[in-house]
Amino acid sequence: MVAFAGGARTEDAHLIDDEGQLLPVNGIEEYLFTALGASRGGDALHRVGITYHVVGVLGGQSSGKSTLLNCLFGTKFQTMDETKRRGQTTKGAFISRANFEVLCGDDGEMDAGASALMESCAGKSLPLFVVDFEGTDGFERGEDQSFERQLSLFALSVADVLLINMWAVDVGRFNAANMSLLRTIFEVNLQLFSHDSYTKEEKPTLLVVLRDFTEVETRTHFETVRKSFDKIWDNIVKPEAFKDSTIDTLFDLRYHVLPHFKLQRAAFDKEMAKFRQWFYLSTCDEYLFHTRGMFRGVPLDGIPSYLSSCWEMIRKSKDLDIPTQREMLARHRCLEVKKQILQLFTEFCSNYTERLQRGDLVTHLTSLLERDVDDKLRDFHQQTRLYRVDIVQKTEAELEEELLKVELKLVGEYAKFISSKVLEELETAVSGTVDGALRWLLHQAQSIPFLSAEAGDAGGGTEYISHVKSVERASSNDVYITDNETCNALVHSFWKRLCRAIQAEIELLYCDYSQQHQSQRESQTLNLYDRYASLVAEDPALQEAIAHVVLDAVFQKVSRRFASMAENAAETIHQAFEGVLNRNQDGTVRFFHTTKALQRIEPQARQAGLVLLGCLLYYRVRVVADRVVYKLEDTDGLSRAAVHLLGERRKLIVRENSEEQKFFLHYATISEAPRYPIGAPVAETDSADTSDNFVDRDCVLLSQQAVQRAFDLYTQKCEFTMQLQLRSIESEKQNLPAWVLPVLLLLGWNEIWYVLSSPVLFVVVVIIAAVFLRGFLLTQWAIFEETGPTCVVVGVRVVVQQIRNIYKALAPRIPDDVKSNVARHRDPGSFSDVTAPAVGTSWPYAAAEPTVLLPLQLPPLSHGD
Repeated sequence: MVAFAGGARTEDAHLIDDEGQLLPVNGIEEYLFTALGASRGGDALHRVGITYHVVGVLGGQSSGKSTLLNCLFGTKFQTMDETKRRGQTTKGAFISRANFEVLCGDDGEMDAGASALMESCAGKSLPLFVVDFEGTDGFERGEDQSFERQLSLFALSVADVLLINMWAVDVGRFNAANMSLLRTIFEVNLQLFSHDSYTKEEKPTLLVVLRDFTEVETRTHFETVRKSFDKIWDNIVKPEAFKDSTIDTLFDLRYHVLPHFKLQRAAFDKEMAKFRQWFYLSTCDEYLFHTRGMFRGVPLDGIPSYLSSCWEMIRKSKDLDIPTQREMLARHRCLEVKKQILQLFTEFCSNYTERLQRGDLVTHLTSLLERDVDDKLRDFHQQTRLYRVDIVQKTEAELEEELLKVELKLVGEYAKFISSKVLEELETAVSGTVDGALRWLLHQAQSIPFLSAEAGDAGGGTEYISHVKSVERASSNDVYITDNETCNALVHSFWKRLCRAIQAEIELLYCDYSQQHQSQRESQTLNLYDRYASLVAEDPALQEAIAHVVLDAVFQKVSRRFASMAENAAETIHQAFEGVLNRNQDGTVRFFHTTKALQRIEPQARQAGLVLLGCLLYYRVRVVADRVVYKLEDTDGLSRAAVHLLGERRKLIVRENSEEQKFFLHYATISEAPRYPIGAPVAETDSADTSDNFVDRDCVLLSQQAVQRAFDLYTQKCEFTMQLQLRSIESEKQNLPAWVLPVLLLLGWNEIWYVLSSPVLFVVVVIIAAVFLRGFLLTQWAIFEETGPTCVVVGVRVVVQQIRNIYKALAPRIPDDVKSNVARHRDPGSFSDVTAPAVGTSWPYAAAEPTVLLPLQLPPLSHGD
């Protein structure tokens, strides 16, 4: 530790003026830097730490206090000129640094060895600051003792050693010996010790200096002084905790005598040289400072704020609590250092932000930031290590948290920049996932059978009838009773499948810290990051942040799409109706040859549209925290940012609390508007977790009026579409009159005979007729499929299918041995198969979901010929 004992000689500073105003904090700091011979703004005060001491002096006015300090410490406090006047010289308090070196050559009787020893020890001693306080019992203050009490309390709050300057001839007197001052000192120190947080080790040294002592024996005078002290102590009203205590509980009492300053100057100087060793020579038996640090434990760089805080409390006549003041100082200093370090780190991060704006991305960003954070935390600990440990640790934790926030902000900006490229790659896949989920929904919705009239009247939903029979039975009275329970279960299954499919796309972006899957996942996500793949692969925190940004973006994109669909609900469900009506379940275009087939498929198409309307009622996807638990060895070596982001990992789930499971449309028939769910408690915001029994208002896409309006428009559009389809079927009917064929045979008999008599021409005509006959037969078969008995149609289809299987077995196709291992996201046109039955659900309908096509939508035979 550098002592700065050999610093430049400085004058004293007026610490407290005669009006009671303390020198400002920056003024005290400036003086301390000057006293240490260091430039302002450096770390000189910090390097000193608590390895310094403070000595103060109290005594009566014009009793020679300043003279004593100047002779003892080499200071230059102003002293009284007796030839001009007697009165107050020191006003308030002055502070100066002890300068023992200047005294080395002043003692005429000191030999060279002693002088060299003093100079060596003084050069190695710790900084010692001396405070000269205003004298008591002065004419200028009169009977006002409040300022005297304030100065005494201030002296006890800062001084390791408090010199009591007393004339030897006044020993045994009360007023002349300034015993009122001692009473004040005892009372204010007792006030300090009364606090629960005060420790008994923090007691100052009270050094009584008897001036102009001309006797030989000192013991009698010391005993008299001690008796006077004990008498004052006994007369003080003490708290219960100190009722049986002695004065030694509060002070370490020491005594010393000095010869007459004028009459015995040589003896005075000699005794002063010995007395001086008490303050700088650690090998001296009477050495006063048994610890290297200031007994209050206040670092030198915090002493300006400490003095200011103590004096402010004293001036306001508030109860001064030294431990509390140290705590306040520690908190103030820690916050000050924290603010400086946080500002430096923010400026450090702003450089990378500017480079990012120029498109210059830095590799190993998180590693660079982590190293700087470690440096900043070490710097903070170095600057605050001398303050209260609990406050330092608490502030250090706060600093680390705020540094992490700044780091995460920069990593987030990098993630937003790179995620724009990732979203371009995922946009097609996510859109395809939603489209695939909608196709699956319509596929399943048109497969839900209608209920029988008896089951519908009874309010049950378990008595099913086949698709054909349900339509035929209902067509007689034009009432199609929908299975409400199954339809709502299908709506829930749709959201669950969609949520899992989107989550599967996003999970490819997250880091997998388990070793068995990490390399495989990294290889699957290379192309997602485009030209930033290598940069992301080397930075787990950045990869985790990108996944967070992409998750939010995808969630918003999907929610906006469904909100847009809900705004045009009538048009959306009508398009679904047309899709089911005009396309087979395998995606091929459907052609109707008879009105009977059209009317048979219409109820199923209408039901599919209504099920989609139920999906548009409420947006059932939400983002929640993903409670992923990793082993310590899996996350070992990760940066703070990576660990933090890993703890904030989220996932998509389906909203399904008790109220949301009831928030579905109630279906009756396809000709009636679904009944809106009424009575569910609706929350204003999405702040509740999944266990809260509320329906989130922000996720309700359709109001009751919107559902009714959408159904009315949907019904009108469906009826118009059906009219167009019926007109198209009627226009395609071309039946020739019965008399046409006999007339053709009669009028064309000559031509027919000519063809029959020519073998070549006959073969050509037969081939042409066979081609046209095939088309005619296929058309008639399609009509028969739509109008014929179901048992006959199914039987013929089974026979034809068996013939096809035999043909394929005899003439198998060449297998494709090349199998692609490319991840789904590498082909933007491909998306996850949400129709796969492997995706499970906890709802009862999922186990009975049909996976076969409707019997009515069998592909025509012409497709296989």
